[in-house]
Amino acid sequence: MDQGGAAVSEGRVSVVIPLYNHADYIRQAVRSVLEQGALVQELIVIDDGSKDSSASIMRELAAGDDRIRFLTQENSGAHATINRGLEMAEAEFVTVLNSDDYYAPGRFAALIRALDLDAGADIAGSGIGFVDGDGQQIENPWLNDAIDNYKRKRNLGLALMDYNFLMTTSNFFMRRSLLDRIGNFSPLRYTHDMEFALRCAARRVRLCFLDRPLMMYRFHGANTISEDHAKVRVEWALSAAVYIHLAQMGSHPVPDDQVARCHEVLDRHGLLRAARYAVDELRTRGADRVTDTLITDTGFIDGMKALV
Repeated sequence: MDQGGAAVSEGRVSVVIPLYNHADYIRQAVRSVLEQGALVQELIVIDDGSKDSSASIMRELAAGDDRIRFLTQENSGAHATINRGLEMAEAEFVTVLNSDDYYAPGRFAALIRALDLDAGADIAGSGIGFVDGDGQQIENPWLNDAIDNYKRKRNLGLALMDYNFLMTTSNFFMRRSLLDRIGNFSPLRYTHDMEFALRCAARRVRLCFLDRPLMMYRFHGANTISEDHAKVRVEWALSAAVYIHLAQMGSHPVPDDQVARCHEVLDRHGLLRAARYAVDELRTRGADRVTDTLITDTGFIDGMKALV
């Protein structure tokens, strides 16, 4: 039973942790999954070529719980590691936890209950708490503003491209069947979470959002998102372009006024020219998402960099 008294059953969730050089944090991440209780069918942890003691710690943890499946691989990047884990997942629901983050108690019960009550929704997320590298809680007013922006807009695509209020793949809790509709994560280093969520929005996937901190995001010096803001902006514009491109396809394209609202958001962030350039490229290539071929095309990427 969850705290609201509704039965949510057992063995309904597969969790994927892409692990890379987080020996200091992986124990807490794993513990936060297992403490979700009998709802966890399996925890798939894939070490992506860590150079610290992450793998040896995981071998120890895996020996203590038969729900843990631990694998190692040569370094392939977060998106590829997540995709490999999701392909292995067998439960009704799948979720991703980055190896430096952790879940709050009761997260799975709350999100499963929300999705059980709304059969038309396929993905859920929550508010987020924040800690520093030493585990001390910190404030992040930006997220409060981002969530307020979503509540005002009540438009998932617009809200995500304006302020990515879901923030991280660690906040994605979804029916496994959604992957058959949307596909896997694209080969982006910084915004594979946003691009996936925007593809969901363009395909009119409904989100259940619980505005309370059911996961903890850790800020520390090695966060990927802090590496290169110019590259983040290129991927941000490209992710927005995927949404605009997809939203205008099919038998029920979004109205012109909504496209205009997308352009207003992107113009405010100085990304409109780059997004338009990317939309044209997607149409020329007949692509409906970011591909390896696109992201490794140096001519295209240089063109994007010049526009952001």
